[in-house]
Amino acid sequence: MPPVLIETLFIGAGTYLLRAGSLSLGSRVTWPSWARKWLSFVTPAVLGALLGPMLLLDGKGHWLPVTHNPTLIAALPTVLVAWVSRHLLLTVAAGVVCFAVVSHLF
Repeated sequence: MPPVLIETLFIGAGTYLLRAGSLSLGSRVTWPSWARKWLSFVTPAVLGALLGPMLLLDGKGHWLPVTHNPTLIAALPTVLVAWVSRHLLLTVAAGVVCFAVVSHLF
């Protein structure tokens, strides 16, 4: 069996076990208040870590100026729509439309 396939199977099994374990134990375990507070910061931190480089850097890791960054320009009105509406479908639609318009203008 190729090593890449073995690695993929182990990673998949590990991911599945972690998620299944947290889902099955999550409702039965009473988390301390400090752990709940700490875990509440995980989602925004991961989102920032994923979106930051995509919005601010080019594919080579260099900073893009705002005037040459269609992704960032399209993201700004999308964030505003998300903040005001708090509706996922509307936010996604606004993001697609904003990116299409900005890409067409660039």
